[in-house]
Amino acid sequence: MTREWAKIRWLPALCAVLAAALLPAQAGEHLYILTGQSNSLGAVKGSPATPEQLARYASQAKLWNGNMVRDTGELFDKSPSWQTVAPQLPSYRNLCMGPEYGFAHMMQRRGWHAAEGESIFIIKASLDGGGNSFWLPGAPAWKSLVRTVDAALGALPGEPQVHALLYLQGESDKGEEISLAPARLLDLLSRLKKTLRNKQALRYAVVGECATWAGKEAKDARGATSAGLMGAMADKRKEVGWVRTRDLTKITSGDAMGVHYDGASQLSIGARYAYATALLEKLPLGCCARSDRPAAPLNTPAAWWGGKLPGADEAATWDISAANVADTLSGSLALGGIVVEDPFRGGVSVAPVAGKKARLLLGAKGLCLKEGDLEILCAVEIKAPQRWQVAAGHKLALGSAAEPVELTGHGRVELAGAAEAEVELHLAAPPAVEWRLGSPAPRVRATIGGRPARMLPQGKGYKLAPAE
Repeated sequence: MTREWAKIRWLPALCAVLAAALLPAQAGEHLYILTGQSNSLGAVKGSPATPEQLARYASQAKLWNGNMVRDTGELFDKSPSWQTVAPQLPSYRNLCMGPEYGFAHMMQRRGWHAAEGESIFIIKASLDGGGNSFWLPGAPAWKSLVRTVDAALGALPGEPQVHALLYLQGESDKGEEISLAPARLLDLLSRLKKTLRNKQALRYAVVGECATWAGKEAKDARGATSAGLMGAMADKRKEVGWVRTRDLTKITSGDAMGVHYDGASQLSIGARYAYATALLEKLPLGCCARSDRPAAPLNTPAAWWGGKLPGADEAATWDISAANVADTLSGSLALGGIVVEDPFRGGVSVAPVAGKKARLLLGAKGLCLKEGDLEILCAVEIKAPQRWQVAAGHKLALGSAAEPVELTGHGRVELAGAAEAEVELHLAAPPAVEWRLGSPAPRVRATIGGRPARMLPQGKGYKLAPAE
């Protein structure tokens, strides 16, 4: 073999090495640290969620269980390891599930750090009760948190990107703890960051609004609350996100304190943490989703994650992060369509702001009810041919028998879904819309001007007219 030929044989290998060096590095492992007290630990006085919900919102993310006893920092799990995210069993034998479950699910659903070759890891180190003094230097919770983070990172083969601290604590704060809550959170973030080798790690914190005690909360000498001070701090700092919780439901039995969110609410809180994290990290939202701001009318930027109104060619999405209230609209809002993915508590209602007129203009994406119902109590204008699809067991309603609405436009609407689905049309006047029925088609009940109406064959479709 000549020396020249030996050189040629090495060329492909050399080119491969150089090419690999020029390619972007694998995104790899993405890690988040969750800490706080009882609502971070999660649903400690009752069931974390139904088996159906746990199955529906499962993910491939990994969890390190570092939950601890409040006063000693002793771990509940004596031999923690990386496991697929699941409810944990504290020492008092009730399963607990905090925001980690919904967080991991929404990160995976939206594709945030969930591409091929990427993995999401969550270190959870929460406790039951206690004010923010428990996370001060030298306190048991702080010592346990540091040991837990060190052990969890040491059990991973690579060096993950540690993105954010997820913090849910505050209803147990008293006196000075309330006044110092924002400063102590920022100090906790700074101290925790210093324990990590990568100085670019832990750039962000997402803070959850603490619950009230049966509608009441402690105040400091100036009348301030932990939630109010933390929310104001988050509004001023680019590295801190804020998640609302108080529109959500609490455990109704086995908890005399009126402070603990139920399992369905925990899934919603976790999903809101995921959106807040994505905004901090500037990840693509992928859809225009209803935010966690209950009072924001749909035609205002605050009603949507990222503060961006849906465009006339975009579908507006309601998922488990959506605020748990009836939505309002003032004026006109043009949407490409509406997707109701999975609000837990009866679905979505869109009504005019009191004393105002409202109109939804619907584009080619139509309406899609995957989970949950949809009620529209304002005028609707059809801007393009579209499909209204309703999953089994759910209902789409335009108007009500007592308050019919206008349906205008000359497009074609296909009603599709399942035979077990329902569509109610309570209209003020006969619409010019041409109706098509899918196979199978949902059950249709209609009124015009408060009187029964029916579908009459017309060409390839149907028209809606008063029953004779």
